[in-house]
Amino acid sequence: MNYKYEIINYDKNIPAKITYLDLSSDTHKTELHWHREPEIIYVIEGQAECPHNGEVVVVDEGDFIFFNSEDVHLVRPVSGTTVKLVCIQLSFEYMRVFCKPIDSVIFDVTNKPEAKPAIIEILKKFAEIDVTSDDYASLLHISYVNKIYYVLMKYCICFRRASNSMVIPKRDFSYAKTAIAYINENFKREIPLDEISSVVNLSPSYFSKYFKNVTQVSFSEYLANLRLENAIQDMLSKNSTVSAAALENGFANVKSFITQCKKVYDCTPAQYKKKLLNR
Repeated sequence: MNYKYEIINYDKNIPAKITYLDLSSDTHKTELHWHREPEIIYVIEGQAECPHNGEVVVVDEGDFIFFNSEDVHLVRPVSGTTVKLVCIQLSFEYMRVFCKPIDSVIFDVTNKPEAKPAIIEILKKFAEIDVTSDDYASLLHISYVNKIYYVLMKYCICFRRASNSMVIPKRDFSYAKTAIAYINENFKREIPLDEISSVVNLSPSYFSKYFKNVTQVSFSEYLANLRLENAIQDMLSKNSTVSAAALENGFANVKSFITQCKKVYDCTPAQYKKKLLNR
């Protein structure tokens, strides 16, 4: 199957990409994604809802979730709340210096009692860094990131090809990844069910059941929410009219855009734009 990775760009001085986020559930987040690099999401304040390989995991304040390479995932606040996060995307190329067969590795954090509390203590340090006023914060980032690498490689390595230690994924996500990539690239036009199912060589009825099983939403719901998300963004960033935003993002007409917005946000697109701008 051919599908795109999300490309991760690294700070040349730090062997990871570190991002601090303050998210509100006022902004609907739909687009599942994956990338080659492992990722850690640590919740500084609030709760995060993380669809992850077909299951929804709620991560509490002071805890984290680990995504292995190519895990299909999404991070957003629990409905009606806000959440502060630190996201750390790790570098395979950096780890290769210490572990040559890194491409065959996955990390089992959950079942390693030595690892999780050690990583949480390191992540707490990340949460305390004042990146806005500390000119030397990158030195702390380098130190703490290397400690995370140490814990992961010392305690958590499993090899994909080792039959006695391989972690078997609960579901096959290869079809879902191909479908999601196709939807994300083509959502601005009509995508019939038989077209998307043929892309992954499944029957329409089987694809519908499969897609909902692994993503927790139906194909039509995923597509409608993705269009809604992008249409609202156009209204905010481009000052598009409701009509233009609807038609340029794949909605059949303005009415269907308004209906979807009311379904998700309980208000019209114009009302929702005003709400966001007045926050």
